[in-house]
Amino acid sequence: MKLIFKCNNGRTLLMAAASSLLLAACGEANFKIKGEIDGADNVAVVLEKSDFHGRWIPVDSTRTSSSGSFTISQPAPAAPDVYRLAVDNKFIYFPIDSVESLSLKTTLADFSSAYTISGSEKAESMARFDKEVLALPANISADSLDSFKRNVYSKYIKDAQGSIVGYYVLTKTIGETPLFDPDNDYKYFAAVATGFKELRPNDPHTRLLEKTSVDAMRRRNSNRGAARQIEAEEIKVIDIELPDENGTNRRLSDYVGNGKPTVVMFTVLTHPESPAANLELSKLYERMGRNVNFYQVSLDPDQYAWRDAARNLPWITVFDADGEYSRAARDYNVSNLPTYFIYDAQGELKARAASVSELSKQL
Repeated sequence: MKLIFKCNNGRTLLMAAASSLLLAACGEANFKIKGEIDGADNVAVVLEKSDFHGRWIPVDSTRTSSSGSFTISQPAPAAPDVYRLAVDNKFIYFPIDSVESLSLKTTLADFSSAYTISGSEKAESMARFDKEVLALPANISADSLDSFKRNVYSKYIKDAQGSIVGYYVLTKTIGETPLFDPDNDYKYFAAVATGFKELRPNDPHTRLLEKTSVDAMRRRNSNRGAARQIEAEEIKVIDIELPDENGTNRRLSDYVGNGKPTVVMFTVLTHPESPAANLELSKLYERMGRNVNFYQVSLDPDQYAWRDAARNLPWITVFDADGEYSRAARDYNVSNLPTYFIYDAQGELKARAASVSELSKQL
């Protein structure tokens, strides 16, 4: 069956594989930002975009009219991205998902601090965040800054997985200092990386977030390993010790680094989708000739139902009575279930996966 799309100009097109091509054919593949800058007469306004290396590259420019108005239009990005407007070395940041039309009002004197932007919820959200950052005191204490970051996570990241606003929040700098540091704030990076991986697997921001998150976890893992020893060898694992279905405590570090890859799985065995997932895991386990350690951490609310579900599984399954408040899940920055982590045969944490099919590819 052929799908037909009617353009406003009356032309009839076959539905293209890429919606951007279709929009281009209809003359609608641009985003636009219109602005009014009070006090700006014939002032240069530059549109810039980041190149993923922290550098901002000019992509367009214009000059304001005598009344301070301007309009800039550019092709919509292939994936959501962050842009900024620059005027006299002052900047206003905003996200573009596709073909938004944004409106900006500000003054030349307070260009980057006293402005309003409308046209998309994400742009308005980003503006609120930036204003909160500007309001931070210069001598803010470490405890107050941590509290601010927790609040930012709740307001702008937690319920907006896969949003470019979350990416922007994590890459925000105050002067030359990052607001969120991957080594100290790895849990926030892991949460955003997981959301991007699930909802935007092909987005270039996803690969960067995932790499940043995994690298930070490796460094943290290495630092922990330097602090403790088991049998005079450096610990390389974020350890877990929980009871199996027979009540015997199983310690993850007893299996990691024993010459086989080890998969740490965080799941809820009594979830309706778990039997199908465990069937796929069993196939993967057998396909690898059982030459892999599976260590499954279950966060089930019902221990008795969990025990019945765990009894017939051929790998190690342990129960975490803390459930959603699991310390192990917190240590591994788990924000979605199921989530899988892979240690290589030497005991190095190498990757994380959000599905069995992804886990299979990683292994």
